[in-house]
Amino acid sequence: MSISKLFVKVFNENIFEQLEQENPYSDLDDDLEGANCSTVADPKPLKMDEWSVSKQMSIVKTWLDDKFQQIQTDSNEEIRRLYTETESRIGPDLTIFDVDYTTTVRVSSDRLALRSQGSFNTVRTNCCVYGGRWMYEVQLHTKGVMQMGWASSTCQFNENSGVGDTKLSYGYDGSKQQIWHISTKKYGDKWQIGDIIGVTLDVDKELIEYYRNGRSMGVAFNKLEKGPGITFYAAISLGYTQGIQANFGNRPFMYPVPGFLPLMARPILKLRRANLLMNYITNLSGIFSKYNSQYKGSANQSEARVSTKKTVYCIFATLLIERFTNEIFDPYIIEDVLLARISSMTSLTAEKENPHSVLQGMLSLFWNFMEGDEIKFVLRKMVNALLATYTHTIQGLDYEKHRQALSVLHCLCLHEPTRKFLLEGKLFKKHCIAFFLYIHPLEFYIMEELLPDHLAWTEGIDGPKDKYLNAVEKVRKLTEPLYAAQKDFLSTLMINKDGSALGSSSRTIFLSKLRRYVIDLSMEQRSSIQHPLDAPVALAFVCILIDQARSMFREELPGMNVEVKSDYFFDGTFDYMHFDRVGGVLSHLRKVHRSDIDARLGSVRTQQIYDEDRNNLRSNPMDALYLLGENGNDVAVIAHTQGGNTTFTQFLSPRGNQGAEAPPGNVDIEASLCDLLDLCIMFYYSAGHKYIVKIASVRDEIAALNDVLKETKYYREDIERKLLALEQHANVCMNDAHQHVMGELRSKFGQRQNVFATRSISLSRKQLWLRGVALNNHRRSLLIWMLERMIRTLTSASNTGPLFSFVPEVYVNTLPILLDAVMDFSHHDMKAQFEATDSDCAVISAAEFLGVHSADPRIVLASCKDSLLQALGTLTCHKSGVRALERSSRRSQVALVRALLRPYENRAWGQSNWLLLRFWMGEGYGYKDARQPCVWQGGTQPLHMGLCRSRSRNETHTGLLHNIAPANPSKYFQRLIGSKLIEDEPFATSFLNSVLSQLNWAFSEFILLLQEIQNTAQRQENTLFEPKQLKICSMCFELTVSLMRCLEMIITVSPEIVTDPSRPNSDLLLNRICQLISQVLSRVTVPPGCFQFVVDMCSADLNAVTHYPIITAALGILLALMRSEMDMDITPQKVTRISRAFLTDPSFQFATLEFALGEIRTPLLEQKNIPRGNFDPSARPHIDPLTNDVRVPFPNNSKRIRADPPIIKFALSDFPTHVNSEEIENIRRLIEGLRMKQTLLSDITLPSEDSLCPICCAKPITAVFTPCRHQSCSDCIMQHLMNSKVCFYCKTTIQTIETLDGTLIYSNDEGVQSPLTEAA
Repeated sequence: MSISKLFVKVFNENIFEQLEQENPYSDLDDDLEGANCSTVADPKPLKMDEWSVSKQMSIVKTWLDDKFQQIQTDSNEEIRRLYTETESRIGPDLTIFDVDYTTTVRVSSDRLALRSQGSFNTVRTNCCVYGGRWMYEVQLHTKGVMQMGWASSTCQFNENSGVGDTKLSYGYDGSKQQIWHISTKKYGDKWQIGDIIGVTLDVDKELIEYYRNGRSMGVAFNKLEKGPGITFYAAISLGYTQGIQANFGNRPFMYPVPGFLPLMARPILKLRRANLLMNYITNLSGIFSKYNSQYKGSANQSEARVSTKKTVYCIFATLLIERFTNEIFDPYIIEDVLLARISSMTSLTAEKENPHSVLQGMLSLFWNFMEGDEIKFVLRKMVNALLATYTHTIQGLDYEKHRQALSVLHCLCLHEPTRKFLLEGKLFKKHCIAFFLYIHPLEFYIMEELLPDHLAWTEGIDGPKDKYLNAVEKVRKLTEPLYAAQKDFLSTLMINKDGSALGSSSRTIFLSKLRRYVIDLSMEQRSSIQHPLDAPVALAFVCILIDQARSMFREELPGMNVEVKSDYFFDGTFDYMHFDRVGGVLSHLRKVHRSDIDARLGSVRTQQIYDEDRNNLRSNPMDALYLLGENGNDVAVIAHTQGGNTTFTQFLSPRGNQGAEAPPGNVDIEASLCDLLDLCIMFYYSAGHKYIVKIASVRDEIAALNDVLKETKYYREDIERKLLALEQHANVCMNDAHQHVMGELRSKFGQRQNVFATRSISLSRKQLWLRGVALNNHRRSLLIWMLERMIRTLTSASNTGPLFSFVPEVYVNTLPILLDAVMDFSHHDMKAQFEATDSDCAVISAAEFLGVHSADPRIVLASCKDSLLQALGTLTCHKSGVRALERSSRRSQVALVRALLRPYENRAWGQSNWLLLRFWMGEGYGYKDARQPCVWQGGTQPLHMGLCRSRSRNETHTGLLHNIAPANPSKYFQRLIGSKLIEDEPFATSFLNSVLSQLNWAFSEFILLLQEIQNTAQRQENTLFEPKQLKICSMCFELTVSLMRCLEMIITVSPEIVTDPSRPNSDLLLNRICQLISQVLSRVTVPPGCFQFVVDMCSADLNAVTHYPIITAALGILLALMRSEMDMDITPQKVTRISRAFLTDPSFQFATLEFALGEIRTPLLEQKNIPRGNFDPSARPHIDPLTNDVRVPFPNNSKRIRADPPIIKFALSDFPTHVNSEEIENIRRLIEGLRMKQTLLSDITLPSEDSLCPICCAKPITAVFTPCRHQSCSDCIMQHLMNSKVCFYCKTTIQTIETLDGTLIYSNDEGVQSPLTEAA
């Protein structure tokens, strides 16, 4: 059989026709048949058809060798010229970084990629130059502090000095836009992630020049140190966590500079050989593809003939691949020959239409004729090259290069073995797939061209809003084709039809690898396995995953309610590694709830689950992290560095290696989609949400600048108006000096406005990308969709009863951060969050779930309990959230109210108290705004504000107490709270008693800390206080104010608790409240004490400690107590029990109330001189009511009491944005009413010391305990009995308590207290 025709199809030449005529290879026939060599010619030469296949293949092999020899001959001249040009280079042929694994620099296996783990690391190459023109390229993985350039071998670097900090080194830092050579100066552009920085050196002309993305930034250095022994190494210094990928000629340059040579010579001979072989392999691949597409089975004879042809082609493939593997392992060849040929030979559309394309045939050829490790190496290098192209900075407004790179990768993944290998061994390593699914933002200069200054828009700088939004839409449309290509690529990776009995489907592999990837990401806060995924990349990845999940649910399960089945949480289908469950640890829950699982899944399935867990624990020798001790992280880092497959999560998985190998066959559709949705939720919780907080911070800064610009404009116009009036009025006397001053004022205001306007324009450009791409309306809709499905999953799981405890903690912990994103952070305009309605359904569902489960006993994990409160806080920070709570079911509302009103002992009460106040803020006295009022703020209207949150470094909540949001009071919940407290007297008493106890504790701690601060400051000059001490002091103050506001709300919505004398313990609660209010006012008002001292310090750490919040809270409580008397008792003729309780308190003074008005008229009395009845202020002229100086009418040598006058004075009238004139008038009416009622208390006299209660030393003894017969006032002992049933003095169990006249007021047997009788 002649193979000439087959040869022509593959090699495009017909060598056999010439051979048949000349027959120069006749002697080969004898050799092939084992005969001895003979010089006798064959009288009858064989025809070509009669030659054996082996003989013809020998001819082909010899011909290929001749081809390679000819290439060698043709290349000699070029190679010789290259050697001549590189004579001034010293070092090995392979140029890499000269670094070992003992340094704090993490280096890739090819020693071309670096990531610094130290403060400032410097690395040099293993070769140097002393003449000629050279260059290398660096692709930036980060954009921080780095200095790159050239350095001599004599340079000594350390953690404080790098490239450019020594005499013989020259560096450039694009983050600071500076060049370094001992000294520094401004140079170049500010670099970005993905930039290609070209570094050139002309030793002969003594020039160093830098290029950014192929564009020269000018000559950086034009005078170099030269001389004997001075050589130049390519060198780079990296700051902490900074990373780069270098190219010294190891691959084709992205932007070669004419006339400059790479440090590593171009492989001329290999390139020519590889190109030749690539032509032949391409032809052969087309033949194989055509055969595979046409052959469907035929007759035996035809089949035999076709089989012979195929055998010949296979021999051709063997010959070609054998030679090709000698060339292909050079990354330069892979990128310049193989990848370039693949990119040019096909398109994605053609590959989809033709499953038997040339590319598919070529990949099959490689998989069949190359060793597994060889083809895997080649594929990894090709993906790396595509990733380098894809992550390169965008040039102009064109994403075509990025789309083409992704298209080539997609074409590769259309081949099944290639796709499965990349899923298994490449795409999920070092965030490769995440980078391919991320759209890089446009360069800043492109944004400037797209949005000039005059088109920028914010509320502060005005501008054409419609044109600004048109620019946003233009950016969105630019990225649409690339996003569609990304989603199409993701669909290919999740094909579920390529599974078999021996292999898993692509979707199975994808989900298995994605789960491990997400778990690894969630562990980054606890270990150093990987470099953290960049926040913008994480958000893009999770959003496209959510989009894919939504599309797949619609297409594959159109009629299904989209949720994660609750059975997957306890049947072992999903592995959550280190994540706990809401009910506690998984192993404990399985022991406790085995009967419930048995009832749900059946005894057989339950036993299988327990057997699997037992076997996995036995088979995993590294089951517990405790066995690793302190070396756990080291094991993981070493394995990762050396390229092993071991990851940190393998040591944490309670189910051992279950997920190491995906099960064979196609995965169940419902299970796979639930798995994908579950992973989306985990991914968002672990990393996906962090960038959203940064996006919101841009909006918040713009809003702050808007306020500043509006204020500047107002004051400028106001001063200009006044200046104009002055000029018109005094035109005759205005001289040059006056004109100069007025011009100076106008200039200063103009400069101020320009500074803030410039910053606003810059932020508006940044927000242009955020609005159009990073967090556009489409991505917001995806977050809303995920929130709805997560709430539906939690609700369904709750219906399983006790099995709800198996829900992973991540579901509950994601609620607050996802609600934050939907209700607040995903809005780019501050006011938009109050107007959006697209998330109403999700918010209402969340409100229903949170209300019902606000105190669910099945939720045991502390983090989950806190997350529920955080999520409720997010709802109450928005008007739509409060309305959603009001529209929830009655069951949900009652559960929420009861959870919030539980006694404050033995639980985290600070945040639940804050939630109660959200229903009250906006209706309390002077409680219209959560922000601290400013005295200098002009006008009577508060500035518009949005929601501000305090966040920790990892973007998590720091507590609801630090949230500041607009007031959204709820009359509906106020009524619910009031009715609950009125209906359930023991519940109300217990709650109010706990509030008062915590208030007493918080205020006492606050005063003690103030005294310590004052004493320390008075003893020492230039005192530096511990930040922790100041923080605790500020926290105690905030807790005090919040508890007082809670007390104000309770008294307002349910006054019967203290005003109704028929209710048990009403007198006790009333006296405690009056005592606390008097104590608070006396401590923070007059005479000036430690509180005034700390306020006058004006410490930034104590900026929340001011008079306004605590005084208005105290006045609010007092007005709530006295409201009925002030409204109905216009001309009081008698002293009510409330007035008497307040006026008779030992700490009460009228000056403390007058202090709020800023007009102290009543003398300030010392404690021993405070009368219990009527007195005339005019009878004490020795006290100055304005300065509070007590001038005792004794001889001049007596001691005088004088307090330092306050520096910062207080008056409610100074805060018109928070307190109106009617509220101030109410305080005056209150003072007048109390004065009138005090005149009616003239019959009250001070009791003797022997008759005072030994506990409080303020009230007379009225009660006797049995059997011990100790005595006290009824209020003290009844308060004591709320917490203990033993005697205050001797600890004997109290059986009964009687008044002095024998009336029984308490019996331990009855357990019910009768109403207290008031002592005479």
